[in-house]
Amino acid sequence: MEENSTDFMGLKLSPGQLLQLEFDSYQSDRDKSVLIGYRRNATILVTMPPARGVKIGDKVNVRFFYGRMSSACAFQTEVVHPTKLPFPHIHLKMPEKVMIGEVRQNVRADVEVVSRIQFKNGSEVENTTAKIVDLSLNGARILGRKFEFSVGSEILLIFKINVTEIEYEVTVQATVRSLTPIDKGMASGLQFHDLPANDKIALQAFVLTHIHDL
Repeated sequence: MEENSTDFMGLKLSPGQLLQLEFDSYQSDRDKSVLIGYRRNATILVTMPPARGVKIGDKVNVRFFYGRMSSACAFQTEVVHPTKLPFPHIHLKMPEKVMIGEVRQNVRADVEVVSRIQFKNGSEVENTTAKIVDLSLNGARILGRKFEFSVGSEILLIFKINVTEIEYEVTVQATVRSLTPIDKGMASGLQFHDLPANDKIALQAFVLTHIHDL
């Protein structure tokens, strides 16, 4: 991602912003959290992940999708004070800067998403199903038992994704770029085009939460 930085307060994030917390002591895990609030020259308040032991001084990487700029954001900080009263939450040290990087078109995420495909077979419009196994803003790789379309065909790929706990149905126009026989089926590479702005933002957020190096 092409990155620049900004001041945390300048983002003007709203309470309820979904976050991912990555504690140094649990490098293979990412925990979901929610922004509660913040104050300049003070701390950032976030919900405490369940079943997680958090101590003062713990280093943590915070990552999130910033919808206003369709960008991935990240900053490093540390735990100032964890508490379970009146509910489990954490005070985080205000970071010196937040890194902002636009999600590149070719960044791919490993996923497992069931999709429906509409395509023309002669004068008839037919439907089939496929599983999306990797996804980017440019295209996708899908698996299925049998595909009746050919390389160069124009199709509609319809699938649902969950972004910030809201389910979106995305309908993407795509061109079939490859068809490859695999064990018990076929794989196909798709190239997206004419993606509506709202669907693009939702797709960016979804891809962001499914790539390892956010």
